[in-house]
Parts: sequence; C-alpha cells; structure tokens
Amino acid sequence: MIRRGVRGGQVPPPIAMDILLYSYSKIFAINPYDAKDTPIRMMTEMLLVHGEIEKVKAEEIEKATKK
Repeated sequence: MIRRGVRGGQVPPPIAMDILLYSYSKIFAINPYDAKDTPIRMMTEMLLVHGEIEKVKAEEIEKATKK
C-alpha cells in the first residue's frame, strides 16, 4: 500500500500523511516528531518548491555535461 502511494497511486489518508511527513522530514532534515506540527499546506508548498529547485539543478547538470 505504501509503495502505491509513493508511486502516485491512491492510498488512504493516514498513509498519505505518513508519506508526506516522511518526505518533508527527510528532505529538510527535520525530526518527524517536530515536523508533525507543521501545517499540511506549508509542507506541500515547501515540497513543491524543493521539487522545482531539484529540476533546475538537474537541467544545469545536464547542460554542463553536454559541453
């Protein structure tokens, strides 16, 4: 069930929350017990920003390797 959620499939809300909390905590090196008090909207916004930054980094690396 967790694997389905990680791959973008539908899962029950408690599993989706666990995946969100794990991802947020891991990426930003935050203790999950502290992160659980972070509003969901802020977590999702920060994860979206992080994703875009990682895309830009990947594009820059790709450009540099083509030279």
